[in-house]
Amino acid sequence: MSDPCATPPIAHPMDYDIIISGYGPAGATIANLMGQRGYRVAVIDQFETIFDKPRAITADQEVMRVFQEIGLADEINASSTPHPGTDFVGMDGQVIKRFYPAPPPNQLAWEPTWMFVQPELEATLRKGVARFANVTELLGHQLVRHESRADGVTVELLRLSDRTPVRLTGRYLLSCEGANSPIRLRENASVEDLAFDEWWIVVDMWIRGPVELPERCVQYCRPSRPGTYIVGPDNLRRWEMKMLPGEDPQEFMKDPALVMKALSSFVDTTHLELCRIAVYRFHAVVVDDWRFDRVFLLGDSAHQMPPFLGQGLCAAVRDAVNLAWKIDGVERLGYSQRILDTYGHERKKHVRTVVGHAKSFGLIIGELDEAKARRRDEELGELLRAGKSETVRQKFIPGLETGALARNADGSLLTGAGDLFVQPWVRHADGFTRMDDVMPCGFWIATTPDTPTHEWSQLPAWRRMNGRTVVIHDHAFTAPSNGDPQVLHVQEQDALFTHWLAQYHGVAVLVRPDHYIYGVAHSVQELKSLIAGAAKDLFDRPDAAADLSHGVMDARAALAQVSA
Repeated sequence: MSDPCATPPIAHPMDYDIIISGYGPAGATIANLMGQRGYRVAVIDQFETIFDKPRAITADQEVMRVFQEIGLADEINASSTPHPGTDFVGMDGQVIKRFYPAPPPNQLAWEPTWMFVQPELEATLRKGVARFANVTELLGHQLVRHESRADGVTVELLRLSDRTPVRLTGRYLLSCEGANSPIRLRENASVEDLAFDEWWIVVDMWIRGPVELPERCVQYCRPSRPGTYIVGPDNLRRWEMKMLPGEDPQEFMKDPALVMKALSSFVDTTHLELCRIAVYRFHAVVVDDWRFDRVFLLGDSAHQMPPFLGQGLCAAVRDAVNLAWKIDGVERLGYSQRILDTYGHERKKHVRTVVGHAKSFGLIIGELDEAKARRRDEELGELLRAGKSETVRQKFIPGLETGALARNADGSLLTGAGDLFVQPWVRHADGFTRMDDVMPCGFWIATTPDTPTHEWSQLPAWRRMNGRTVVIHDHAFTAPSNGDPQVLHVQEQDALFTHWLAQYHGVAVLVRPDHYIYGVAHSVQELKSLIAGAAKDLFDRPDAAADLSHGVMDARAALAQVSA
């Protein structure tokens, strides 16, 4: 591979390693991830500027952890606000269901769920992209044609300012174009319809004076007009209202007075200033195939979901981080092309489950039959009173179930496989920092001080994976004077990892670059088996001698190099 930081002329063959079509949150996130790793990246978008109105408004701790990886989490976190939780309110104004963020301790070292203003978030992500000289933004360009071949892709663009055609070549093309993705249409990708199709009105308002509002978000489960109230950051508030039978979406789009009349049944609008009105068709769909040779679908190009779980943007960011480490492994570490197939296998199963949960909440909220709604209120209210109703939001976000994960002989997942690895705060300099900030990108083994790290640190498979080990102490310790440079010793705060590992009765855990667990080991021998299994998943010839001359770039070192 040529110098990853070089940006050759557009007309030169293989101009870029990665071509990204679409510069929303999915495109901007993977542009940061691949730019940080040193790849030559082109990002294409037909619009010159960021859309200036809020759309997505909710994200979770896993997303912020990805933003931490690209060095933007602190800035994004400063302008966000914790999610206050959601009450589902029945026909008589009674709470029938609660849906709250997970209580402390925060397993990933960030707020479990948080609220944001999308234009501000996108601006920060694009500012992050601007750090990298190896990333080129082609704004005001429309992708009109693409062709995939064995060694790369060719795309044809139209520069909209003067209708000039532009031709690019690259090794991969990533479609982040949204729900109406032209790339997906040209690839004739089949779509699984999960049978949810409703029209909703979305109204964003700025608070400009005293107004009586709930402290938490509310799902108004009332047949007369189902609706949602969302507490955004600062003085931004959102209402989503279901359109009723016989109502015409076009009429609401043309006449704001109709929208405000509907909104007045939820809130006194006297001291509210209109930010945005939109009429959306909420869908529940998942694309069947996410890879077409060197073309990949991400974000809304691959899936759309109702907003009732606040997971649309989260799913897009998960797509980005999943695909980024796999492309990087193929290009730098000699991973098999097979690992790229696991991107769609892993993400489709995960997204389908999340879409299913979002759909189920939508059906609870949107019931229009009064008799059915009354029975719903009674049944959900009784479950809540009996303590049988799941109230923790994070419990509805599954782990991975398919793909590059450790399995038992019968094909079932090994202990912990597919779960997210925790992120403890660890001592660093004169204080504490989140552990990801002191660990390089790549495969990790996390273990306790009692486990002999020399048993695996020189294994050929582990060296070929360029794996690192972190030994996590739950108290102050003296670092080994002549320790292995591939082994990092840290002291954690509040014994988060220690307690977490004890729940699995494990001695060590093998963690993937996207922070999902490959598997938990209950002995050193089992850990060696995990390493061997991971090598088989990653390499066509897992027993071949390690070639570390092209080892993975430390992402933080790359960032420091580019910033300098």
